[in-house]
Amino acid sequence: MANEAVEAGASVVTMVIESGSPHETKSWGRRLASLLEGGELLGLIGDLGAGKTCFIKGLARGLSLREEDILSPTFTMIQEHHGRLPLYHIDLYRLEEATLDDLGLREYLFSEGVAAVEWFERLRGGAEMEYLAVRISYAGANLRRIEFSAVDSRHAQIISKLKRRFA
Repeated sequence: MANEAVEAGASVVTMVIESGSPHETKSWGRRLASLLEGGELLGLIGDLGAGKTCFIKGLARGLSLREEDILSPTFTMIQEHHGRLPLYHIDLYRLEEATLDDLGLREYLFSEGVAAVEWFERLRGGAEMEYLAVRISYAGANLRRIEFSAVDSRHAQIISKLKRRFA
């Protein structure tokens, strides 16, 4: 299921899908990765255990990385991986709030790689950035709702391509 909405005068492009398994969640990560060119910021939002790291494992696979190397970076906070594009896996779970200058985040978020930030809502000023939001929520015992949304044109185009190719 895919839809578009208008919010506060800005066009918000959204796509909502349901995933019935971790394998399917990884597949959506892999599909998204196939459309990335570098310089994208992905903001992952969702409850603990909803599937954010699982999604990033699929993203990594789509960037020619081994998904086994993708671990929840809860203790290291930032993991760098180098595949087709660099992947910067950032987890802000242990921080109540983070700024661009904390942990050197600025250099990762505005790089030529792909920055995938778990607990993105904890990044102060994150909502004002250009990013592709990936919100994963529980929709049942083994069912997840994955919502992709973007306001800026670059990330909105990625969602449009995702819709055309895979929805």
